[in-house]
Amino acid sequence: MKRFATASALALVLSGPAYADITPQQAWDSLESYMSGFGYEVSATETASGDTLTVTDITITVPVPEEDASVGVTMPDMTYTAKGDGSVDLSMPESSQIVITFSEDGEPSEGSVTLGMTQSGMVMNISGDENDMHYEYSAESMTVTLDEIESPEEQLPPDVLKASVSMGPMEGSADVSKGADTQTITQEVTYGDISYDFAFKDPENPASSGVLKGTLRGLAAAGETTVPLNSDYEDPAAMFAAGFAVDATMAHKGGTTEFNFVDGSDTVAGTLSSESGELGMAMSEASMTYALSAVGQTVSMTVPDMPFPIDARFGEAGFSLEVPLAKSDTPKPAGLSILLADFTMADMLWNIFDPGQTLPRDPATIGANVEAEVTPFVSLLEPDAIEEVESQGGVPGELNALTLSDLVVRAVGAEVLGEGSFTFDNTDLETFDGMPRPEGQVNLQVSGLNGLIDKLIAMGIVQEQDAMGARMMLGMFTVPGAEPDTATSTIEFNAQGQILANGQRIK
Repeated sequence: MKRFATASALALVLSGPAYADITPQQAWDSLESYMSGFGYEVSATETASGDTLTVTDITITVPVPEEDASVGVTMPDMTYTAKGDGSVDLSMPESSQIVITFSEDGEPSEGSVTLGMTQSGMVMNISGDENDMHYEYSAESMTVTLDEIESPEEQLPPDVLKASVSMGPMEGSADVSKGADTQTITQEVTYGDISYDFAFKDPENPASSGVLKGTLRGLAAAGETTVPLNSDYEDPAAMFAAGFAVDATMAHKGGTTEFNFVDGSDTVAGTLSSESGELGMAMSEASMTYALSAVGQTVSMTVPDMPFPIDARFGEAGFSLEVPLAKSDTPKPAGLSILLADFTMADMLWNIFDPGQTLPRDPATIGANVEAEVTPFVSLLEPDAIEEVESQGGVPGELNALTLSDLVVRAVGAEVLGEGSFTFDNTDLETFDGMPRPEGQVNLQVSGLNGLIDKLIAMGIVQEQDAMGARMMLGMFTVPGAEPDTATSTIEFNAQGQILANGQRIK
């Protein structure tokens, strides 16, 4: 996974060093071609005067084929001016509106949304040539507000829904390169600090309302997107086969969100915060990768029927997924990773089930990494092919190998660590009742379990007779370790279809 990006039309209207002379008309044509490449219909009025091209009445129509509908977006006017050094400056009004309309069956009767946009100190420059354009831009600030919502029946009152998003200072660059069959967009942008404020009221129930507001600091993005020219967006499999791909990451330096939702006499309110976070996504015809992580997440909230606040914190949280998408005759890598590290919660929450403070309240951690080899029999981008295979009693792919690493479960004074690896015989579906036969082993290290059982007995959560059964099971599957209250276990699946625990056959 390389970088990060949000491919907004605005972020593509920027630029820098001049490679060759470019005209205002070519600069506008490049942006229009970029949007058309995504399947959008673009219409506008172009007025040329000397070294200036003014583009007004810009409307972008986004089709929604599966709904037989479309979304129309009316953009602010744009003015392209030749700078005299072979590049072009782009300017937009400091205050403007974006109108979004909805239509179905060709009838514009589904309402509209009007957004207000204000910006300060925005500078945009475009250079390069028709097939390789470079954009650079910066702005002191930018704010988007929800000005009006109009439904087919009525115009909603202004206090029903309020929304505003502000950002800045902003700075970024983008390169748009057009080849014979594809167009590639590479960009990097820093948005500065993002502030958002949303509020709503139920027009039919004045006692129901909500507020959500907060700040995200140091938001930055970078990424690369390849778009096939004249691709069919109604056929994702064909679009990816033609070369569509995206590789993007987004990161921030921490943020805080406050919320308050009221429904009659019930109120849910609280604060969410984090020290940093990152989101990454890469997708092509071959595979998809998704990763999400955050550091220093906290939550503090009050809910109805709870006499005290809920307070908790994660030192680190993460999730990642890798999946092959293309049909293959050979195994391809796949993976899954989960981490919830250093979880703590307030003593008031602990005291609900442990008022005597019997259990250790050390930070808890749960995590594991799983790497696999899988063989897709059909492209996972083709739902019809998957459905056809399943309708014939088949499966869309097979699991060939699996490796477990960094398994950790650590809480209330006990710990389980583990690692292992397996291969799978997909020709043997009888030994394990329809599942491919595994061969390999998993190794576990256990500590503190007997002490935990003793504490649960003392608290009255576990009865002595139940604990005896748990201790017997623990004795069957583990071998005592060198230190007190520690044990190890090796669970093996052999080529004969047997299962052994520490060398003793249990199946």
